[in-house]
Amino acid sequence: MPVEFKGSRGYTLGVEEEMHIVDATTGELVPRIEEIMTRLPEDLKEAVSYELFQSVLEIKTPPCASVAEAEGILRELRSRVGSWAAACNSSLASAGTHPFSLYKDQKITAQDRYKRVIETLRWVAEREVIFGQHVHVGVPDEETVIEAHNRLSEQVPLLLALSANSPYWQGMDTGYDSTRVKIFETFPRSGLPPAFPDYEAFERYVDLMVDSGAIDDYTFCWWDVRPHSKIGTIELRVLDSQTSLNSAMSLSALTQCLVASFLAKDPKGPYDRELAIENKWRASRHGLEAAFYDAGEGESIPARTLARNLVNELRPVGQDLGCENELEGILEIVENGTGSQHQRNVYERSGDFLDVVARLIESTRPAMIETPGESQSEERG
Repeated sequence: MPVEFKGSRGYTLGVEEEMHIVDATTGELVPRIEEIMTRLPEDLKEAVSYELFQSVLEIKTPPCASVAEAEGILRELRSRVGSWAAACNSSLASAGTHPFSLYKDQKITAQDRYKRVIETLRWVAEREVIFGQHVHVGVPDEETVIEAHNRLSEQVPLLLALSANSPYWQGMDTGYDSTRVKIFETFPRSGLPPAFPDYEAFERYVDLMVDSGAIDDYTFCWWDVRPHSKIGTIELRVLDSQTSLNSAMSLSALTQCLVASFLAKDPKGPYDRELAIENKWRASRHGLEAAFYDAGEGESIPARTLARNLVNELRPVGQDLGCENELEGILEIVENGTGSQHQRNVYERSGDFLDVVARLIESTRPAMIETPGESQSEERG
């Protein structure tokens, strides 16, 4: 059955952020999504969604014409939804994992889709107390979405390294900068996607999975990158949730610029999935300390060097899209560190995971006026 792709004009942008709901006193994850949703005013309810666990909520933008527009919406959502969470004796915090809450203590959201996921996947899904940032970029048609799919998949290792924000899990340092992706890779149809040669190959894959009874539709393909045919976007799903709103928007700007840059060039076809898998593992383990193998150059190149070079290359695209300031924020991450590095800095000073959660809460709540680099400076302490 054809999976109709409803294209988008321009490189419209949509951003989704999954947030922790934590007890205001203990810092533990708490199942208060129902209470918060009940209290939210009507104008906020469409922008806030349930997730698999009751201790998680998602905030999301509508399609936006620019990164600046998306940033303004997310700033307001973080602030207002955070205030309603406070009315429920809770706080919002943003990172790829919670530092110490146990997955076995989390309650499942009572919705049919989530019940089915748990019944089908059991322990694999029961552990999935993780938090990601998803970025949608509008593309015009089936041909361009597959080119964006392949080229963005090539960039997954670097994007993950820049977004790494989950060093802690179940009260321990895992030794990984992004623990979240290693947990999620145990899901079926997760990780780096197939290297599709064309849109018809994507449709055939979805048909095969539907016919086999594995999925209802393509939204059960939980890859790092996927065509989102119903809304006409390419969706990047590999990013850890960001504590700093500035970092979240810099990664969104980078994603938008990358897609625009890819589609301005001749198509290159399927990507080297095997090499991307190896480089992604390095990103998960080492974050920005990783070096990625470049088959064309025949050498491994430091992630920081690749990030700096990419920002330089994409500056003209950022100017065209009006997100050059947000794109420059990638250099703030390169110079000042990722969320994982900031979390480890806090823990090394105090030896108390509650201090880590307190800093996550503090830095997730945006100031109403925030200049580029402000959040990263705050996180350096």
